[in-house]
Amino acid sequence: MYESEDALAQLKYRVVQAVKLMDGLQTENRDLKEEIQKLRKDLEGAKEDKSTKNRLIKQLKSDRLKIRSRVEKILQEVDVLEKSQEP
Repeated sequence: MYESEDALAQLKYRVVQAVKLMDGLQTENRDLKEEIQKLRKDLEGAKEDKSTKNRLIKQLKSDRLKIRSRVEKILQEVDVLEKSQEP
């Protein structure tokens, strides 16, 4: 009789341990899912930030080319004026 009680006690212990393990794993799984959601949100924000920076860089390059063109035009005009001032 003691043998069956010991076996039953061991089985109960194992079941309790399995339940505790499952609870821990479920908690860990929930935490990991939350972390994944946070990381996905952060990644999306980083992609948007990169897109914004890329647009800004494109705009700055365009502005630089416009300014360069204006400066070259002004230099040409100055050159023409200097040549017209020569005796």
